[in-house]
Amino acid sequence: MKINVKNRKLFQKRIIKVVIIVNIGFVACIILAVLFLIIGIVFALLKEKGAKYVSGFRTLNHPEKYDKAYISRDMRNQCFIYFVILSIGAILSYFLSAYIAIAALLVWLIIFFHNFNLDAEKAFEKYLIK
Repeated sequence: MKINVKNRKLFQKRIIKVVIIVNIGFVACIILAVLFLIIGIVFALLKEKGAKYVSGFRTLNHPEKYDKAYISRDMRNQCFIYFVILSIGAILSYFLSAYIAIAALLVWLIIFFHNFNLDAEKAFEKYLIK
């Protein structure tokens, strides 16, 4: 099947229009939202066993002193919060403006790094069993 030059140029222009219409922020928000939804579901299903998959938990001196169920529940809730923020950003950026996705990603980064800690003992001190 041969495509004449006129049809080929029209086809190429349509492809370019489709590529330009795609909102990069929307795609980034959707990918991250789905990723955090999956991680949140995994922590919800694993319950207490999910604590060993939290970064830094295995490096603690006495992991039996920490409430593993609370750690897993907290990670699940964080992932679902990230999912909601990124989903709202994706939906609004698709329908309103691409700049909303940037705002959603910035909000997610601020919340993410607020919960981030390099010292494992300090990061897990709120999970100590009293």
